[in-house]
Amino acid sequence: MKRQVAKAVGYSLLSPLIIGLVLGSYYALISGQSKVLFQILMTAVANAHIVGLSMAFFVLPAYLLLQRYNKLSYSGVLTAGMLGGALFSFLFVASSGMVFIINAVMAALGAGLFLFSLRRNAHRV
Repeated sequence: MKRQVAKAVGYSLLSPLIIGLVLGSYYALISGQSKVLFQILMTAVANAHIVGLSMAFFVLPAYLLLQRYNKLSYSGVLTAGMLGGALFSFLFVASSGMVFIINAVMAALGAGLFLFSLRRNAHRV
């Protein structure tokens, strides 16, 4: 079980790459400049610590607590991820604006990837 959770946390750290590629591709297509893709991708990767902190202090404890009391709900874990992303984004990166929202969504996506990986690995066992 511990190995599955550790692997799921590792998968959740792919969320900055996914967000960076999706948003970067969108803005690169809109503006017609390919350097926008790399700028947005590097900004997302530079803010990956938000996802890591959110996973460590909000998502994983919420998951373990809900699982212990047999009350696991995916919406609760996703909400913990978004709240953690918003809090750490506010503390370390931006207090408002688009970067604040993107970091919160990136942390929620990380929580979603965490749950997806756990669920996928649970069916294999």
